[in-house]
Amino acid sequence: MSLGQHGRAILTLAANDLRLTLRDRATFVWMLALPLALMWMFGSINRSGPPPRASLAVLDRDGGWLSRAVIAELADPGNQLDLTSLPPGSPTAGKDLPPRVLLIPAGFTANVIAGHQQTLRLEEQSNARQDYSLAVQASLVRVLVRMVGRLAEVGPASAGDQRGTEVEKRFAALAGRPPLVRVAVKTAGGGHPVPTGFAQSVPGTLTMTVLMMTVIFGAVFLTLEKRQGMIRRQATLPLPRGAIFLGKLFGRFLMGALQAVILLAAGRWLFGLSLGTSPLGLTLLVTAFLLAVASLSTLLGVLVASPEQASAIGWVSSMVLAALGGCWWPSEVMPRWLWRAAHVLPTPWAMDGFHALLSFGHGVQAVLLPAAVLVGFAVVFSVLGARFLRTA
Repeated sequence: MSLGQHGRAILTLAANDLRLTLRDRATFVWMLALPLALMWMFGSINRSGPPPRASLAVLDRDGGWLSRAVIAELADPGNQLDLTSLPPGSPTAGKDLPPRVLLIPAGFTANVIAGHQQTLRLEEQSNARQDYSLAVQASLVRVLVRMVGRLAEVGPASAGDQRGTEVEKRFAALAGRPPLVRVAVKTAGGGHPVPTGFAQSVPGTLTMTVLMMTVIFGAVFLTLEKRQGMIRRQATLPLPRGAIFLGKLFGRFLMGALQAVILLAAGRWLFGLSLGTSPLGLTLLVTAFLLAVASLSTLLGVLVASPEQASAIGWVSSMVLAALGGCWWPSEVMPRWLWRAAHVLPTPWAMDGFHALLSFGHGVQAVLLPAAVLVGFAVVFSVLGARFLRTA
């Protein structure tokens, strides 16, 4: 047979395997419904929301312009405080009060203008969380430092300004002035935030379920073909053993590709996950991963003797590969020695590439190494599978 005839025969074998897979009634549940449910569940559970806000109630017994300025500073969004006000006659302790109450004493404004030291009391209830209380204290310190700095710049009230009207005007002018120093915070070096929500669940579920379904279904169907004598009948065709193996491998590649494309589309249009800025990089990575998974599936089907063995080994191995590969949780939470050791497996390389593209917005250069390693896995699995495939 010519090279073109070999190619058509390989495509025919692959299309037949894909048809047999899609004809199975459980395929829709395991390949599409279950992955979409897992994406939604884990993405919703681990979705990162806005930073937690500490609750603080203010009891203003002064009512002066300086106490109002303190409250306005505390209400700034940068303080991340859930701020409420209590009526002037409210108690500072009680089970019905918020966890923390800031007491501004009567005469606060007048005494500060007159140069008398004042104390703001922060009352904490027994149910107040210590970490939130520390956040409130830090916000109070920042606010008071700014207030004291402005008061020092304004200077003392003149003898004719007993009510502090001029001080109030100068203080308000300083409060509206743009800050002289701003602090810009960004991730340093090669660090990056830990993926959460759908940024973790979509690529993690895709990697796990494409691996699992391709390995299990592909290996099970290959063992059935061996048991029913289909491999022997296919061997009577004028095809070398390697071509038969390639037909089986390409059929599993098509099965995984169909699932991966649908899940990526779901991640984009159902869960709002960006697919990155490099379609070429995504295509390269997915193709390399599918080649590794398809060759692993075919190798397993070649080596085991029964569908039961293929299903059990495929299930257990997929779970181990998914757990160590960072499909269930971000690899950043794993011990570094375990993360490095896990890279003897294909799944960590796939997840590294997916996060580089989808979570961190890198280009095709970021997936060249993961894709090359995955192709290397595919070559090794394919050589072993073609070597041990028995057609007699």
